[in-house]
Amino acid sequence: MTFHKDKTPTVEYLRSISSVRETTSKIFDYIKSTGKGKYYSLDLEKIPAVVEFLADKIITPTYPTHEDLATIPPHGRWQHLDCMNVSRMEKIISVWRKTGDDEIEICKKIIDLFVFSVLIDAGAGNTWKYHEKATGLKIGRSEGLAVASYYMFLNGKLSNNPASDPYKVHGEKLKSWTLEKDFKPNFQITKENEMSGLEGRLKLVVSLGGALVSNKQIFGDDARPGNIIDYLYKQKLSEYDNPTIELEQVWSALMTGLITIWPKSRMVVDGEPMGDCWFLDTIPTDPKLVVTFHKLTQWLCYSLLVPLQNYGYNFTILNTELQTGLPEYRNGGLFYDFGVIQLLPDVLEKGLKLTREIKSSDELPIYEIPTFEPHDGAIVEWRCLTIGLLDYILPLTNKKLGYNLQLAQLIEAGSWKGGRVIAMEKRPKINGGPPIDLLSDGTVF
Repeated sequence: MTFHKDKTPTVEYLRSISSVRETTSKIFDYIKSTGKGKYYSLDLEKIPAVVEFLADKIITPTYPTHEDLATIPPHGRWQHLDCMNVSRMEKIISVWRKTGDDEIEICKKIIDLFVFSVLIDAGAGNTWKYHEKATGLKIGRSEGLAVASYYMFLNGKLSNNPASDPYKVHGEKLKSWTLEKDFKPNFQITKENEMSGLEGRLKLVVSLGGALVSNKQIFGDDARPGNIIDYLYKQKLSEYDNPTIELEQVWSALMTGLITIWPKSRMVVDGEPMGDCWFLDTIPTDPKLVVTFHKLTQWLCYSLLVPLQNYGYNFTILNTELQTGLPEYRNGGLFYDFGVIQLLPDVLEKGLKLTREIKSSDELPIYEIPTFEPHDGAIVEWRCLTIGLLDYILPLTNKKLGYNLQLAQLIEAGSWKGGRVIAMEKRPKINGGPPIDLLSDGTVF
């Protein structure tokens, strides 16, 4: 997947946040004009049912008034860490305050946790669960991964000094992680509790450690993710009284500091890994179009906005609307389950064939779900459509609510939750699994 400079957009462009909406919108606009792509059909007449479902059944019951709607937090890792109505974040922040940590250090600790927690958040599969001993809860999927990361953090599993200084993430510690000594016990992985993408996820953790150690300008001499706040503070815009930065500065710091964690088996430009970028052959006149998603970086950027704005230096962050919806299976599954998008028959059969090949007859789920690899056009086109459709329904949902939610709020209170609800209704016997399975390497949504 290596490119030459004269045949591809620049490295800088492919790594930019603006490239995500710009490249994926080419696919969405083409399919919207033709009614189908190479992998999916598109039926926008079914969008009103999605909007009604989100507004009336998902958002309004939890946020019935305009005052309530105003309290919707932006989509971020905080809510996953506080899942099942357990205030884990508030509890640990209270401990830090009582033991004398100042607001700068509290912000760094939150970011330490969030960076690790987000980057291990690729799909865990339909069966894995984390058993939280303090509550007795068994929690799967993204929330389970979040809670697992929380206890690793609390127990000093990510710190160079677990006994004296546990609540930190250090690059040197992550670099030393192994599958048997660290990964499996910390995630409670057994033959009865298996997780998708083990090797890829472990490599991501180890690579994260290497990135933190090698980028001291951003992450400091002790290689902590939280040190990014000092790096950003030095770049604050001089024309504002309070510390103000642009979203692009946060984005650039994350992309520059973490780009080496992505597998080089993916797209490479001028010898540099591009991360979550893919070829797509949907448009006949542009069969080698490159589309960018940077989903985990976007998820991380969304998650860091809350601590950056509310702790430490209390940054004001401009241009947050540049971020797109997240192209992952909950948001994308919402549109698939409502029939807005559907796999074309030959593509569906190809996916079902792969499912039958990789699963034994007794492993096949009650609902036979098509399976594709991350680079397959069926996955890449689905993700492009997801981003475009989230932008498409935002004004329609706001009109229905009579209130202007931001995209990050719509994802948090509507599409992500709604995708999970409709999945559970349609596929309860596989724990509300997605309508399309990803042959996960542990580094993609």
